[in-house]
This record gives sequence, structure tokens and C-alpha cells, in this order.
Amino acid sequence: MYASRRPRPVRNAHVVAAWSPGFLPVTLSLSDGRCYVLQANYEGGTLSNGRLRKSRCDGQRNANKPSFPSPPPGRTLRFIGSAWGYGAWADDEARTTIITPPRATTFQPLFTTQMTSTAIMAMNSPDSPGGNVTLVGKIKDRLTVVTLEVGY
Repeated sequence: MYASRRPRPVRNAHVVAAWSPGFLPVTLSLSDGRCYVLQANYEGGTLSNGRLRKSRCDGQRNANKPSFPSPPPGRTLRFIGSAWGYGAWADDEARTTIITPPRATTFQPLFTTQMTSTAIMAMNSPDSPGGNVTLVGKIKDRLTVVTLEVGY
């Protein structure tokens, strides 16, 4: 008789970083040193068949510095990261994330999410003013990965 033993989940492990070459697939790095890759099919603006598999922790990118204007004085926003010109800023008090568009000359929100984000990944369309933005964070204290098709 053969019995396989599933590894026990490590309690209190949480996402500490996330990265991607574009907007998908997303590598999630946990506090205990494990990494997982989240993949999904993307056709016609719709995600389907999401799957998570254990992975090596290769390919992590360093956090990008903002290459666009900082938030206006008086706003206590924390820079999360940037990808393909999109910027992500956390308002920790309101538990929201503000995304700014590429090539902005003044701080202007593209959209705001009711989500505390820890990472942003994105990819712009080569032939239109838009792209896909993926955020990793928490909604109501649950790990959430959201991919949005955006226009600006």
C-alpha cells in the first residue's frame, strides 16, 4: 500500500512580494520562503481557468521608483510600486489603493480600489491607450489577486 503525505500548510505564512513579466502569470512569494505561480487563461478581456502551482522563487524584480509626480502635499500615501508607467499608492488609513496612469505630468488617479495592495504588475497595449493592471493585496483580510483591463 502506498500512501502519500501532503505537506502541511505553514500557519501565519503571508505574501511578502509578488512579481510578473507583464500582468500574468504572477509569482507570489510567501514569508516562509515558498513561492507559487498564479496562471490563468486570458481571452477577449476575460480571465478563466485560474490555477496555482508551487514554483521556484526566480525572477524577482526590484521595486521600481516612481517616474511620475508624487502625491500632492497633505496626502499620506505610501508608494507601493510601478509597472509599465502605472503607479500604485497605498492610503493605509482608508485601506485603499490609488493607481495613476502612465505618462501623467501631475498626480492624477486613474482608479481607486477598496483593497490594501502590496504589489502591482501591468502591461500596456501596443496599439491603444490602455492595458492590463494586476494588483496583489487583501480585501477584507483575504489574499486577493485582481486583473483589470484599463483605458486612459
